[in-house]
Amino acid sequence: MTRALATRIGMAGVVATGALALGFSAAAAPVTYERLLNAQSESHNWLLPYGSYNNNNHSNLSQININNVGDLRVKFLHSIGGADYQTDSRFQMSPAVNDGFMYISNPWGETFKLDVRSGTRATTLWINDAEAEEGTRMRGSVALLDNFIYMFPAQYDLRMLKIDADSGETVWEVPTIMPEAETGRLDQRRTIHPLAVKDILIGATTGTTRRNAVSGFSAEDGERLWDFWTIPGPGVPGHETWAGDWDSWLTGGAAVWTQGAFDPDTNLYYVGTGEPSPWYDPEFRPGDNLYSVTNLAIDVDTGELAWYFQEIPDESWDYDTVNPKMIYDTMVDGVSVKVQGHFSRNGYYYTLDAANGDFITASTYTNVNWTAGLDPKTGMPIEYDPNVLVQSYAPGMSMVAGDPETSMNVCPYFYGMPTLMPATYDASRQMAYIGAQAGCFSQTLDAPYPHESFVGKSSFGGERDRWINGQAVGTIWAVDTTTSKLVQKTRVQYSIYSGTLGTSGGLLFTAQLDGRISAFDKDTLTELWAFNAGTPITSPPITYSVDGRQYVAILTGGQNQSKMAGRPELALYKRSPSIIVFGL
Repeated sequence: MTRALATRIGMAGVVATGALALGFSAAAAPVTYERLLNAQSESHNWLLPYGSYNNNNHSNLSQININNVGDLRVKFLHSIGGADYQTDSRFQMSPAVNDGFMYISNPWGETFKLDVRSGTRATTLWINDAEAEEGTRMRGSVALLDNFIYMFPAQYDLRMLKIDADSGETVWEVPTIMPEAETGRLDQRRTIHPLAVKDILIGATTGTTRRNAVSGFSAEDGERLWDFWTIPGPGVPGHETWAGDWDSWLTGGAAVWTQGAFDPDTNLYYVGTGEPSPWYDPEFRPGDNLYSVTNLAIDVDTGELAWYFQEIPDESWDYDTVNPKMIYDTMVDGVSVKVQGHFSRNGYYYTLDAANGDFITASTYTNVNWTAGLDPKTGMPIEYDPNVLVQSYAPGMSMVAGDPETSMNVCPYFYGMPTLMPATYDASRQMAYIGAQAGCFSQTLDAPYPHESFVGKSSFGGERDRWINGQAVGTIWAVDTTTSKLVQKTRVQYSIYSGTLGTSGGLLFTAQLDGRISAFDKDTLTELWAFNAGTPITSPPITYSVDGRQYVAILTGGQNQSKMAGRPELALYKRSPSIIVFGL
């Protein structure tokens, strides 16, 4: 049980454990699984990380629209604390809203319940403090299920908490350390909150010098129900894609950085994985390296793999495919097909059959030179050779450790291309939109790594470097999902790390690293409104309504990406974490 805030403030003045709370009733309707299934129809609420299980990050609200968005004003700000300039306490979370009550956590493991029904202020009803030892980064929103909240406190705090939504009291906390025999536990971490599906909480690990897993936990008591390892162990199909006898599979990465989508028709959880580790020395880990840089579809009841689609075997640029997967229907050869669509970090927009993972189509949406193209039948890079252990894609582009002439001016830029920032899908337009940054980069590693086990070590070491060639260009892309082809794009002054929210008011909401929050016209990509918060923003915006009035909310205080964006002036911006809520 948590202990930190053990005082209850209220008329009774009694002592409670684990939460600081106001002593008056403020209850919302329990968030049942049925409500989560139909979250898209509850436009006044924002119950899931990206609005609905399909991860479309779209709201049907339209009171704020292209005709009146210029009248949008700040309604209130509310601090949630947790900023620490000496640690990696980045603000990348988004709020959940249920019947006028907002739930949000900060990187220090504090969870807040805010009453935002007035539309003019947020009243803190309680704070649950999980007493995380170090402030770090967490993404997504806390999970709402029935009358409880589920959350992971912080990156290296390997616990899950179940919190009573009314009182803020901790019902239980359970350890989430991976149950494995190998000793490489130095990089066990979680940077995304769990997703509630049925009576299961789905979470994942994000270690970069170990293998990782997607796991299912019981909502009743926190019991671990299943694990799906993103790197197969001995005797499991796919293990043979990690050649060599120095245990490279145990430190192979394939981390999961974002919350996945769920489709009740297929009963599958859709999520993508990160790069193989170390990505800058592919000869250290010969083979295709399953399931790194891979789209996964996992049965939510059993944790069994239904299908997979790997984008780049033996990848060497950190082109992970972790951008949230979107589920929607589209026409394929005259037939309506449920598909998974997503912007990949490698510069392609992919469309896959959601039922079986079959490749349908993919097209570039930005400058790409790491490959000459994709096979139109398989979706694999045309240079891919299944008969070799170390791949070589476009000439000179694949990384060769110790050769400074390779991997120079590779496009697209690995950092800030669509990764953590959610896209949005508009079914009425059959368009997908995303804001991120464009550019190219170079990288070097002074010498190959010795073929020996790195299990239990905190890093691979070596003299390595990577840098952006010039400056990153903040960009919003619009893709026709019937063809996967780019239709339109627009540039902005600074990089976008917050993601893109779409609404039925014809608007896209997003934010840049300098704190500029903007609304764009979906059809023209023209900026119609902006407000500068003066602090970095790397959290996705959301929208909700109370008593028929629509609001847009976003969390400020994001990470400093001045070096990675090639914009040194951004280093002067300090994190100031607050919820900002806008309305007409």
